Formats: sequence, structure tokens, C-alpha cells
Amino acid sequence: MAQLEVANLHAGYSRDIDILRGLDVTAREGMLTTIIGANGVGKSTLLKAIIGQLRPHTGEIRYGETDMTMMNTRDLINLGIAYVPQKHAIFPDMTVQENVEMATWAFRHQKARAREAIERTFQRATYLHEFRNRRAGQMSGGQQRLMQLELALMSDPDLLLIDEPTVGLDPKRATQIYEHLRGLVVDENRTILMVDQNVIAGTNVADYIYVLELGANKLEGSKQKFDDEYRDAISDWLF
Repeated sequence: MAQLEVANLHAGYSRDIDILRGLDVTAREGMLTTIIGANGVGKSTLLKAIIGQLRPHTGEIRYGETDMTMMNTRDLINLGIAYVPQKHAIFPDMTVQENVEMATWAFRHQKARAREAIERTFQRATYLHEFRNRRAGQMSGGQQRLMQLELALMSDPDLLLIDEPTVGLDPKRATQIYEHLRGLVVDENRTILMVDQNVIAGTNVADYIYVLELGANKLEGSKQKFDDEYRDAISDWLF
């Protein structure tokens, strides 16, 4: 395992306009770090810069001893990093079994590893086993989101980067997702960096929290610090 560090990051979709303006973020080992902020402050932009979909203008991204600043997305899996995008990244017209098999594409030539990953996924997510011969699009939105998390875990990553894990889900399914994420940290010692607009739930499951404003750090601290000092003020900053 390693710690992810983002330092003085400037990035945007135009060379002359930065959405991220000197951002500093650390995802500590074995902890769930939540980043919150209003729409347009750069939460998803940060994740895209980390995974190589967006090249920073200046700044540094490091994972342990590895400089990731200009790394290609395809190299993430070799570092033990998985990315879960906001939109459902599944194939709805394919069966669940076919989706699970497709998730081994990055290490498909390692046949033993791929076979073990498929078996492990169906063992830990029994609902997927029940749906394995049905089209993935027939599952509910919450089930599809849980499946997306399970597919990301197939490479056995140490670090998960997650964009808006419960967007569009009803409260019951959202609670299930958050409990699952918390379990990945507590029970499996994985590291999670999550951006979220669900301020209350997203911070309740966090170990450490960042608040962004206009692409820069507004506030940061442990969950305890937020509960003691900032909880009542968060809504005033964001809405």
C-alpha cells in the first residue's frame, strides 16, 4: 500500500483556464478520504487528472514513490489503482457473467489471475451470481452501481478512486453503497479517495475530509474535527 499525494495541482480543459488552482490533497493509507464542494469546483476534474484523462498544467501527483503526473490511464492497474466513474460503466445488453469476464481484460493474458478474480467476485457478491445469466441492464440502478464497484475490485486494487458513488440512487440503496465502501476500508484495509455531493452521508463514512472552493482548498480535517467544529457550517459554504 502507498499514500496518494496531490501537490499544487493546476489543471483544466483549456490551456488558459484552470479549474484546479493549486489544489493539495492526500489520500492516506487505509483511510476513506471524501472531497466535497459545490458543483463546478473541480471534484471530478481532480480525479480525471489523477487517472491521466486530463494533463495537469503544473503540480505533482505521486503514489508512494511513483510520479503519476503524466502517467497513462492504462498503467493504473499495475500500480494497484482502480477508478469508478460517476456514470455506470457496464454493458447493459451483455449478461452479468459477460460483464464480469470483460472486467479482466487488462490482465486477460494472466489466465489464472483472471479465473480467480471471476470466482472471487461471484463468491463475495452473491446477487451477481444470481443474475449471472441475465442482462446487466435488468438489474436496478443500485445493483448496477454495486456491480460497478465489484468490477473495479477484480484487479484487487489497494486504492479506489470513486466519483459520486450514489448519484441518482434512492436513500436505501445509497446507504448500502456507503456501508459497502466503509467495509472495504475497515475490513479489507483498502484506501479510498471519493468525491461526493452527498455532504452528510459522504462525510459520515469518511476518515478525512476536504472542502473545495473554486478549485482550491477551502478546509480540511478529520471527521472528528468536522463533527466538532464544522458540521453546522458546511451547508452555508456549499449551498
